Amino acid sequence: MTTTSTTPLPLPPVLAAEIKELDPQQREAATHAGNVIVIAGPGAGKTRTLVARVGVLLTTTSSRRGVAALTYTEAAADEMTTRLHGLGIRPGRRLTSATVHSFCLNSVLRPYAHLIDEGFDRETTRVPEAATCKKLMDQAAHESGLGTPTSRDRTTLNRLRRDLYAGESTTSYDLTYKRTVNRYEELLRENDLIDFEAMTGRAVALLRRSRTAREQLVARYPHIVVDEYQDLGPVLHALVEVLLDAGATVTAVGDPDQILFAYQGAHVRYLRRLYERGFHPIQLTLNYRSGSSLVAAGRAVLGRDRGYKANPTRTDAGTVTVRHVGGGLDEHAALAVEIVGARLREPGVTPESIAILYRAQGAVLDALSQQLDAAGVPYDREKHRRRPEGPLADLVARCAARALAGPVSAGNPRSTGRVPALPLRDLASIWKRQLQVAGIAHPDDTRRALARQLAELLDAQQRPAPVDDARAFLEALRPGMDLGTLAKASRDPRDHDTAERLQDLESSPITMAELAGGQMPGHIALTTYHSAKGREFSIVLLPGLVEELVPSYFPGRPPGPSQVAEARREFYVAITRAKNEAILIAGDRYKRPANRYYPAEDRAPGPTRFVAEIESQLV
Repeated sequence: MTTTSTTPLPLPPVLAAEIKELDPQQREAATHAGNVIVIAGPGAGKTRTLVARVGVLLTTTSSRRGVAALTYTEAAADEMTTRLHGLGIRPGRRLTSATVHSFCLNSVLRPYAHLIDEGFDRETTRVPEAATCKKLMDQAAHESGLGTPTSRDRTTLNRLRRDLYAGESTTSYDLTYKRTVNRYEELLRENDLIDFEAMTGRAVALLRRSRTAREQLVARYPHIVVDEYQDLGPVLHALVEVLLDAGATVTAVGDPDQILFAYQGAHVRYLRRLYERGFHPIQLTLNYRSGSSLVAAGRAVLGRDRGYKANPTRTDAGTVTVRHVGGGLDEHAALAVEIVGARLREPGVTPESIAILYRAQGAVLDALSQQLDAAGVPYDREKHRRRPEGPLADLVARCAARALAGPVSAGNPRSTGRVPALPLRDLASIWKRQLQVAGIAHPDDTRRALARQLAELLDAQQRPAPVDDARAFLEALRPGMDLGTLAKASRDPRDHDTAERLQDLESSPITMAELAGGQMPGHIALTTYHSAKGREFSIVLLPGLVEELVPSYFPGRPPGPSQVAEARREFYVAITRAKNEAILIAGDRYKRPANRYYPAEDRAPGPTRFVAEIESQLV
């Protein structure tokens, strides 16, 4: 097992001051020399520690080598770069901060596929739309004798693909499924397509077969930092193991209690395998977000003590309240809206500081939407946001964030919501890269020239406010950046209708905050447990806490241990979003709507088991 380095590190002054301000566990995680697992519980300052770790690795590594920081979202990747600038570090090409899929496509396949993967052409291979993938899978299923695949078939087919890519045992799968998957892979190659599963799978296959690719990749990125490791499936873990065997040093950051992608193959065993390889374990146990009462509630949900404690400098414990209602889900929703109204009348409470979280779409969400609408309470439902998705839409969001924040310097990073505001030179780099990938970059499109164009677009007018209408901004940005041409030329199908959808937004009000990917100003958050991960709110309400809904299962079919464990993790994520107050709304009954298997039925299973566990902890 490796040990922590005690050699003084020649760090830049700002970074050295940041390291000094970390708590002892965070400091050890940031400066440890060698492979390390960082277990970061809710509110433990994970991002701050992760950025400090990357800063230390960049500072103490040869100027010709760098760090690959792999995240699950583009926003998290951008935040890494922004925070490093705040520490006085401008890594440039030495840092690749990207999603795991983007890393596999742009840092593995495009530069090295020619060595061994003859079916990948960096100029013509495209990422298909979801509808195209579905069509090709249906074709493969029919040709292989499976017929039209059901939703359960599709889940099995995706799981089989991951196991095949990772080299896991597939003896338990039906031969028809294997034929279908093989035919689907052939269809992707025949059409010069690569979907998200194939990005990671073919990257692993390439690195396993090509020593040259492995050596060159590790020479460029001797340090690999992986965030949210608990949600890596078998293929991505296989990628990490290949890089480890090739000599890379790996930092794995995650929390096994917050696995949310089990349905995609995520499992705690992949973290365990790193322990078995001698990784040095460090646990961040101080919760800087929540008071001690909220930390205790989280401990009750987990059913075990992980050693997490509230920040000892915090004087208030926060509150956890359980409210029981006697009626159905309409009563849950009515009470939630009543509580929100009362909190909004309190001094210092803003709508943005309140969240109502629900497990999944269905009766609970329907009841909440109806009650909120009837009461006239504005709410931000992320699933209904109108901003397009894709690299080009993300670029527009970054431009909106920069316009809101104003000039951003290395020592003064700003955030306008979930999309960080980047300096113009970094925005220009992203724009240039998209032009190059689309094949429409002009020789005059230098980063400096593009930054000047962005300055004219983003700094020429008075700085907008988050609540301002974004239409005037879009009317100037769309022709100024020639977004229509870039959308048509993009290799990402999500970009193809981005310019048109942005033009549609010009005729329909949307705030600058929404365009920048932030929460709608003056609105409470209404979102799922799953989507709330990584966020925090002063007040969190959790209605609909009825057995058979949380955890969710059909009457008469009690969930197995794995289903309960998954539901427990989701509920744990939800309740740990609260900084100051968590309000649990529990009831005895609900009305199960009719479906193809059961008629409509009034059910009275009692409050969810998780409420009883928390109440016993409170007592």
